[in-house]
Amino acid sequence: MKKKIFVICTGFIAILGILSGCIKQTEETGAQVQENLAPTEIRIKDKPTSENFDHLNVTFSEIKLHKSGDNDSEWINISLENITIDLLYLHLNNITEQLNLTYLELGDYDKLWINVSNATGVLNETGEIKNITIPSGWLKIQQLHLFNITKGNNTITVDIDLENSLHAYAGGTEYKLTPVISGIEHHHENRLINKHDKSENIAINQSPIIEIVANGSRGKSMTINVDVWENITFNASETFDPDGDELSYFWDFGDGNNSTNVTVEHGYEDRGTYNVKLTVSDGFSESTEEIHVNVKEKGGPS
Repeated sequence: MKKKIFVICTGFIAILGILSGCIKQTEETGAQVQENLAPTEIRIKDKPTSENFDHLNVTFSEIKLHKSGDNDSEWINISLENITIDLLYLHLNNITEQLNLTYLELGDYDKLWINVSNATGVLNETGEIKNITIPSGWLKIQQLHLFNITKGNNTITVDIDLENSLHAYAGGTEYKLTPVISGIEHHHENRLINKHDKSENIAINQSPIIEIVANGSRGKSMTINVDVWENITFNASETFDPDGDELSYFWDFGDGNNSTNVTVEHGYEDRGTYNVKLTVSDGFSESTEEIHVNVKEKGGPS
């Protein structure tokens, strides 16, 4: 009986040895993983806007980061669960706001994208709350060596340029927000490591945002009804480029005629339906919008 107890005890000790070896190995692996990560805080601040708002509440919903040298498919995706920040409050109080605190793998990063999903503003004259349209919701920042994550506490701060992000249209009664940046800073242990500004081309070029007004009507893919030879005023003066680039215009009226003016008058000599296309270029990319013109004989049915 004692012999059997000895065998059982010996086996039990062997099992403990295996388990302790596994625990030790797991701890070592965890330590290695932890050794390869650094706490990284991503924060937002802003430059002000001259538009007439007391508050500008912007909702951020996602962050995407990309390591230098990785395949394009290998992104780090961080859900923000819709964090809403009053950007004008940040400016007035000279503070920044945290979007996320995470652990990032050590190394060089070449892309940082932040998604804006919603925006509202409070007008300073009337207190009216304005829903702000967001045609393109990504802040896309990239550079070959955007920032380098090293051991210790890292802070990445993105400065949003509200002056170039917020645009009035419809006679100043409506607004669009196409988020652009003023710069990005990387602090390590509260010490500034590097700083990039917009002049260094760290933001991915954004395409022009087209706004067409035809005979006072506006809207994407709209249809207007006119008579033969009735002049139509096509106006694209509310079109803008989020990056502030100079724009060129090309109207194709669908009847063999075209124009490169921002605002132009045009009439049709034959009845029918015409597709009018406006293509706007900022020298780097193009945007195209299309509307429809239904031309009838004067006094005839539409």
